[in-house]
Amino acid sequence: MSNITRAIRERVLRLCAATLSVFIFSLVPVCAQTPPSSPPAPARSPQPGGAEKVLVPGGTTVVVALTEPISSATATANDQVAIVVKKPVAVDGWVVVPAGANGHATVTEVTHASGNGSGGKISMSVDWVYSSDGGMLQLSTTNHASESGDTKGAASTATLLSWVLLGPVGFFAHNFVRGRDVTIGTDKTFTVFVDHDAHVQTNQRAGPSQGFDQ
Repeated sequence: MSNITRAIRERVLRLCAATLSVFIFSLVPVCAQTPPSSPPAPARSPQPGGAEKVLVPGGTTVVVALTEPISSATATANDQVAIVVKKPVAVDGWVVVPAGANGHATVTEVTHASGNGSGGKISMSVDWVYSSDGGMLQLSTTNHASESGDTKGAASTATLLSWVLLGPVGFFAHNFVRGRDVTIGTDKTFTVFVDHDAHVQTNQRAGPSQGFDQ
């Protein structure tokens, strides 16, 4: 092989090697820029099953009582009073307010017993109780019946709950006998109403009535 042929061959080989090197290095940035595959999103925790969103109509009755007794001798207006639900409240087979749920009331007026024979008086508003989902269900002593509820057209009660203990009755008794103060004990229950339509999330089914035919 002549020197010229050998030189041409070596030049061709060097050119091929250079071309191959350029091609390989051109692939490196492309591979480096390829983003890694994203990890799969974590599965969401399953929501608790069996829950139901229940419409509680305005005018639904709630039976409550005081958690501690109050007396017209010591109470004052604007006193904050704790109450408790005495019976579970069910709507469409679901318990929306469990028995034992706590709530809140406010003393609105107090009249102390006086020496002219007048007895004591306590008036208070019932504000709210906790519902099954932990929310506060607004209450009223007035029956604001829902237009779509079963209590439509029911008569309204007084706007305030009042307890009055009358003084002694008799000829001129009010001139020398002091009236007595009224005390509301924890055994006294009273009925109030859900103030307006509200939604409550619950997973507690109401049990069957005991001792009564359905």
